[in-house]
Amino acid sequence: MNSIYRQGKNSGMALFVMLAAVTLLAGTALPAQAQSYTPLFNYDTGQQWFAGPSGQLALGRDGNFYGMTFTGDILYNVTPEGNPTVLWVAPDQFEWGVQCNFGLTLGPDGLLYGPCMDIDQEWSYGSGAIFKYDPTQVPTQNGFTVLYEFPVYGCSVQPNALTLNTDGNFYGTTQGANCGTAGYGTFFKITPSGTLTTLHTFQGDPADAAYPSAVTLGNDGNFYGTSPAGGAYNSGTIFKITSKGKLTLLYSFESSGTTPYEPGAPLTQGTNGAWYGTTFLGGTYNYGTIFELKGKTLTVLHNFDQSVDTAYPNFPLTLGTDGNFYATSEATAFGGYAPESIFEITTAKKPVYSTLFSWTTWGGPGCSAQLTNGCLPSSPLAPHPNGMFYGTTNQGGSVDAGEFYSFSMGFKPYIILQFPRGTIGTSIGIFGTGLTGTTAVSFDGVDATSFTVDSDTYLTAVIPTGAKTGYVTVTTPTASLTSAIKLTVVK
Repeated sequence: MNSIYRQGKNSGMALFVMLAAVTLLAGTALPAQAQSYTPLFNYDTGQQWFAGPSGQLALGRDGNFYGMTFTGDILYNVTPEGNPTVLWVAPDQFEWGVQCNFGLTLGPDGLLYGPCMDIDQEWSYGSGAIFKYDPTQVPTQNGFTVLYEFPVYGCSVQPNALTLNTDGNFYGTTQGANCGTAGYGTFFKITPSGTLTTLHTFQGDPADAAYPSAVTLGNDGNFYGTSPAGGAYNSGTIFKITSKGKLTLLYSFESSGTTPYEPGAPLTQGTNGAWYGTTFLGGTYNYGTIFELKGKTLTVLHNFDQSVDTAYPNFPLTLGTDGNFYATSEATAFGGYAPESIFEITTAKKPVYSTLFSWTTWGGPGCSAQLTNGCLPSSPLAPHPNGMFYGTTNQGGSVDAGEFYSFSMGFKPYIILQFPRGTIGTSIGIFGTGLTGTTAVSFDGVDATSFTVDSDTYLTAVIPTGAKTGYVTVTTPTASLTSAIKLTVVK
């Protein structure tokens, strides 16, 4: 089945995107406290159509989040305290046809990169584009540059959010719509200067995927993703693909009985090396599932039931510092209704599912205006090194234009690694808080001989000779901060 039917759930948006490498969080257990949801900012339609946020949030080197809005094709940043700044507005939201709303990815140069469904041309002829944005340009309206426009197939190939690789290039997928030679989507590499190379064209047959999700960089250096169609039963796949474009199907879903099928969101890797994700449909109640894939063995961890939790999960899982997974679910689909929530799933031998927070909506699909806590979650949970999660809702808030919020589980501050792997002698980016005055960076007990503090929230360190796979620790004047995942060190 074509995954594009799911894009109507949030103002015509495809929202099963990822937060790129910085969402790969898990590992050392930190004590959790009572959870709390805090509305931080209400988007306002009166401010240059600054409404309807959507897509993944990118964590910048300045410690702020960068995002997109659907309503007015706006790029913005917002501080963890909830102070927003509009950075760029599409020249004409009606005629220019930007449709850039899948989310941003931080580049190796500190700039922001993202995809568009259509750009600088009529919707019916557009085929998608990749752009970069430099927030340091003054005025900020000058920071937007189109890097690449996909060939015109008479339909949109719909590129997903990009993933930065350790080679400094971006890798991504297009969902496709059986668009001529674009087949059922593509896997590509694009350089920061805009040179694009198509590495694989998905065929949608029993040996291939169709309409792929965004991909996640694994600690083995390969990329992993899902597709809601293709595979042995045309009911979805989990696949691995190398940076050269060699694809391996790891699992084919089958839509029979109570089996899970049609995964649409990207995958997240756990501390045990297994992959975790969700299916949009299937399971005991046919409202979707949470699964674990170890090797080629798939285990269902939870069957969604809209009468008691939620339904139709469509966002990737975010791994917390306690080793559990967290996610939002915008569950109004197919004309049905289920609670919209933030949930948690453990990965113990007997997994435990918990609803942590539920948004309030009226008694059917959609939102009612002026809901204090917003409604229709529109982004994956974005982790911040201060220990909290952040996200957006597409509607609700003071003027029913959406909301930026934080969600706390009481986790302590830590550091976030830009990549899950690195090579001895190369530099790796590290996000944190209070990094000014850092005195040491240690790789599994081996001190780095070279590191540079770029800001209070970002530094780079060269992986030293003798470093082994393990946790990274940064010593600041006030704290010792440890990574939440082990860095896989490549010699």
